[in-house]
Amino acid sequence: MKKIIVGLVAAASVALLAAGPAMAASISSYPAGAVAGGIVGSRHNMGSLGRVVTTNNTSEICVFCHTPHFTNTANDLKPMWNRGTAAPTSFTAYGTTIGGTTIVNTDIGSTTLACLSCHDGVTSFDNIVNAPGKDGITSGGSNYGWRFKMPVGGLLGTTVDHFDSSSSGPCYTCHVTFYGDTSNPAARLTIGLDLSNDHPVSVPYNGAASPTDFTGSRASLRPTNTTIASVDLTTNLAANAPTVFGGNLAQNRWAVKGVVSDSATISDLLRNGRVECTSCHDPHFRNLSWDEAEPTWTNGIMTYCATGEDCTDGNFLRRVGGNTGSGVCRTCHAK
Repeated sequence: MKKIIVGLVAAASVALLAAGPAMAASISSYPAGAVAGGIVGSRHNMGSLGRVVTTNNTSEICVFCHTPHFTNTANDLKPMWNRGTAAPTSFTAYGTTIGGTTIVNTDIGSTTLACLSCHDGVTSFDNIVNAPGKDGITSGGSNYGWRFKMPVGGLLGTTVDHFDSSSSGPCYTCHVTFYGDTSNPAARLTIGLDLSNDHPVSVPYNGAASPTDFTGSRASLRPTNTTIASVDLTTNLAANAPTVFGGNLAQNRWAVKGVVSDSATISDLLRNGRVECTSCHDPHFRNLSWDEAEPTWTNGIMTYCATGEDCTDGNFLRRVGGNTGSGVCRTCHAK
C-alpha cells in the first residue's frame, strides 16, 4: 500500500509539473548580442530554489562551483573555483588521435577538470571548499553530507554523492527499478574517469593552413581564424535544409564569452589552443533552442520537466540550434 501511495503522489506531481508551459524557445530568441545565460532556471542550479536535483542546505546557486574567497587553485582551476576535483592522474586520457596527437592524463586542462568535478561519477555534488555562511573552509574541498532530492514526490531524499549510474545507486533505483525508465538518465550525465571513449579533450587544435589548404589536418579542421557564422552548414544537404527548423542551419551563432555571437572565430572556442569540454558546452547557457535531444529525455519520470529542451537545457551546447544537422561538429570539421 505504501508503494502505491508514493506512486500516486509522484504521478500527481508529474502531471502538475508536466502541465506547466513548455519552455522551449526558437533560435530567433537568441539574436547576436543576446546574453547567453539562464543558469538560475537550469539543471545546474542545485540550490533549494532549483528545478531538478536540489538540496535544502542552501538556496545559493553559484556556491556549487564558485567562491569569492579561498578558491581551489589546484591544476590552475579558475575562475574562483569552489569544488574539490580529482587529480589529472585519476583519469584515463584519450590516447592517440586520428591526427597522430597523443593525449596523456597530465595534459587534461583545468576547464575540463572543472566540468569533471561533477561529471566524473566520483566527486560528490556537495564537495566544495568554502561552504555557505560560516560552515567552514576545507582546502581542496570536502563532502558535507548534504541530502539532495528531485521534485517528483520529494524522492531521492537520501544523500547522493554524484551521478551514480550503477544498479545499486539511488538514480538507478528510482528511474529504472521503480519507474521503468530503462534509459537511466544518470548514465548520460556520467562521463566517468575513462576519457578514452569520448570526443578528445585537452587536445591541440591543429587547424588547416587556409580554407583551401587542409594539408596536415587529418580531421579536416578549419583554420582557427574562421568566423563561425560564415561556415556553410547547408550545402550538400536536402534542398529544404536552409529553411527547416526555423532556418536553423542557415545561420550559425554560438555563445562565446557570455553572449550570443555572429562574429566569433573558432579560436574563441579554444582554451590555450586546445579543445576542452567548454569548447562546445557553456555551463551557464540554458540553450532552449532545438537540439533534437528531447525524444531521449521525456521517458518515464523525466516528464516532470515538461517536454523537450525544458528537460535537456539544450545540453548546454554553445551553438544556437544545438547539433541539428551536426552543426556543432561541422563548425570545426569541414566534412
